[in-house]
Amino acid sequence: TTKPAKDKEQASFRKTFNAPEGLKSAALEFTCDNGAKLLINGKPVAENPDWQVPTKAEVAKFLKPGENLILVNAGNSGSAAGLIVKLTLKTDKGETVVESDTSWEVSQTGSDAWKPAISVGAYGSGPWGKALDGKAAKRGNPGVAIEAKDIVTLPGFKAEQLYVVPKEEQGSWVALTVDPKGRLIACDQYGGLYRVNVQGKAQVEKLPLQIAGAHGLLWAFDSLYFMKNEEAGDHGLYRVTDSNGDGELDSIKLLRKMQGGGEHGSHSMVLSPDGKSIYFNAGNHTKLPENMELSRAARAWSEDHIIERMWDANGHARGILAPGGYICKTDPEGKQIELFCYGFRNEFDIAFNDLGDLFTYDADMEWDIGSPWYRPTRVNHCVSGADYGWRSGNGKWPNYYPDSLPTAVDIGPGSPTGVVAGTGAKFPTKYQRAIFINDWTYGTMYAIHQTPDGASYKAEKEEFVSGKPLPLTDVVIHPDGAMYFAVGGRRTQSALYRVTYTGKESTAPAPARELTAEMKQRRELEKLHDHGTGPEAIDKAWPHLASKDRYIRWAARVAIERQPAVHWADRALAEKDTNASLEALVALCRLGDKALQPRVLDVLAKFDYAALTEAQRLSLIRAYQLCVIRMGKPPAEVCTEVAARLDALFPTHRTFEDRELCGLLVTLDSPKVVAKTLALMAMAKDDSEAIASESLLARNEGYARAAEEMAQSRPNQQQIALVF
Repeated sequence: TTKPAKDKEQASFRKTFNAPEGLKSAALEFTCDNGAKLLINGKPVAENPDWQVPTKAEVAKFLKPGENLILVNAGNSGSAAGLIVKLTLKTDKGETVVESDTSWEVSQTGSDAWKPAISVGAYGSGPWGKALDGKAAKRGNPGVAIEAKDIVTLPGFKAEQLYVVPKEEQGSWVALTVDPKGRLIACDQYGGLYRVNVQGKAQVEKLPLQIAGAHGLLWAFDSLYFMKNEEAGDHGLYRVTDSNGDGELDSIKLLRKMQGGGEHGSHSMVLSPDGKSIYFNAGNHTKLPENMELSRAARAWSEDHIIERMWDANGHARGILAPGGYICKTDPEGKQIELFCYGFRNEFDIAFNDLGDLFTYDADMEWDIGSPWYRPTRVNHCVSGADYGWRSGNGKWPNYYPDSLPTAVDIGPGSPTGVVAGTGAKFPTKYQRAIFINDWTYGTMYAIHQTPDGASYKAEKEEFVSGKPLPLTDVVIHPDGAMYFAVGGRRTQSALYRVTYTGKESTAPAPARELTAEMKQRRELEKLHDHGTGPEAIDKAWPHLASKDRYIRWAARVAIERQPAVHWADRALAEKDTNASLEALVALCRLGDKALQPRVLDVLAKFDYAALTEAQRLSLIRAYQLCVIRMGKPPAEVCTEVAARLDALFPTHRTFEDRELCGLLVTLDSPKVVAKTLALMAMAKDDSEAIASESLLARNEGYARAAEEMAQSRPNQQQIALVF
């Protein structure tokens, strides 16, 4: 491939090779995600329109003894892209194989800027598998999907294949919902809607509706809600209804437009626990809904980087700023939309657990793996007014920032798709209470088990269903108590499966779980996030800034930040409790008048760093950072004073504290930070500290001299960017 590919990208690949004398045969095999044309010595030889069906041809007649040139003109659709070519040359003396590897060259089609191609993995790696073996699909039939016997389930669970989707006629399914008659409604990623009767042998019919390209479907309020993401026309939230009462959907109405499309566009929907509202979500390439009326958080999101961020070197999400991916709430008619939480990269789906709390499965940036700013795919407990810290490039916030909320459980590399709660399934209690999440890339569905812990949860993952290949898309729990899931997406072969429990444990409805006292408190505070709440929220929320529970402190601070800072600034500066003071100062730095900066710095200077817990120390450093970021860089003499105070603490030899102090000291023009940081780099033992690449300096004879010279100069942010 060229690099992490873009949708609609065109690339050309070439390879010069020598053909032997006495050639008996030349067997060509190639396939390309999503399609390619191959030329030999300038003559068209073969075309591959679908990566699941490898192209094979005998091409000896196109070759000549000596030097020959293969040229492949390839095209991508979607995000994943790859090309594999194998040419086997046979003579009486043996055979020679020419195959795609990093000795090939690549350029954008039409350009002469050739450079070495990039390997995306060994043959057989995902998501393509052994693409030349012909098993992905066969010409002339609906395609081949993994058989139920090859799907791995937990003991006591059974998987059944119900339907293999004829790809040429019905596309590749990515969205599912259940209508009032128990029929599934599915949508092709790039096409229309299909209704599936799952009683007995699956019966499928195409719905005659002029709407296509949904990433998410939801049946609620006697309507089909349709999140249009692909294909032509306005993208956003649609409502499809039966206008004449004949039992068939026939009326389509756009409720709210959302600019953005493709795999980071608007995605999925879920009914609220009280059955009165709809929650929906969108990825980071989607602008906030048109004319969005309300926000549970103060509209104060920003990038908030103490060191200038490095944008993604491949250009992905370059220029895209906070709030990033988001979750909103709306009424059945879409008349009023409220931003619920934000700061995701590309969360594809959402679900409420049995206690009425919302969860999502957020995406990683796969080619950041190994970098200090890599965040694995992760499950988040989504609460009112929260920011989950996605920022573009290397700017993603760490879990410990007090102005963000952390992961519930990290999953690892993958590609998040459908999410559903086990509520209503005829499964053992443990799985009725689980949140199920789909990973498209690695063909694994996880059960996420959440145990109430304070105002949030401790969570752990368990592999529930897996297969190779099993490109999971959406999943639903049916009123019959079974789980139904689809595979497909990106024009891959689609199929529909059912999972039932056949073991000996009870499948009776799970006993209701109780909310913890902290959960009840968090929810009371979240009521203060409601539109129309007045200044009384300050007095109600303020005592809870001192809570030991991070989620309670968060709910309290959001309630306070929604009120004009002039009403609580003096109280923030006078607060004596450590937790409450740190939370209040973070809020004040985010929303207060810049003229308050000297007073904020005076209060920050009074903290006894050594007496603080690790979390409190990190919050203190972050408060300093926000003071500089939001209120502006102080005058030189003030920077010198603050830097001298913090220089006495640095280094702490605690990785995260040193990382944050370093950036702050660079911004404050500390004369000592470069030398100290270079020394830390020289002592680094592994990449996890993000400075291993600089550790070679310790072996360089000029290291001490370079460190001294750099320390005497004005600190340069780029010199120590690797710390971040």
